[in-house]
Amino acid sequence: MGTRGPLPKPGSSESIRGRNTLHRKTKTPKPSAVTMPATVKADRVAAAWWKANAPALIKARRLRPELAEAFGMLCILKSEMDSAAASLAVEEMTRTNEKGSFPHALVKIVRDKRRDWLALARDFGMTAASDARIPLEETDATEADPKAAKFRAFIGA
Repeated sequence: MGTRGPLPKPGSSESIRGRNTLHRKTKTPKPSAVTMPATVKADRVAAAWWKANAPALIKARRLRPELAEAFGMLCILKSEMDSAAASLAVEEMTRTNEKGSFPHALVKIVRDKRRDWLALARDFGMTAASDARIPLEETDATEADPKAAKFRAFIGA
């Protein structure tokens, strides 16, 4: 279940005071190099997806060394999902026997892989809704809003 109500504004007075629980109270660490796990290196498609998406996530401070395994799982899920979807595109969506028609087993596999991938992608802010909920860095919020900097100075933060 998602968070109720409108999305919080990172530069709002509530966020600056620290009352907005969605926003981090501590600064995120500086971007550092993240090594690709061996399981991802073994899968050519997963490795290509890592190389295409990891640099932007590292720069945005959403991918850190301690999260490499989780992001590796996301890359492998992407590879498996694409492979299953390609197999399903070649075959029929339904099977027929003497009792009637039923969905192909790959339909459920593709649906489950997509659901799992989407759940993990949200954790890294890779969907539109999850990206909107991830706070901006404090420097970004204060530079964008001079009133927030004045308010911060006024309250002594």
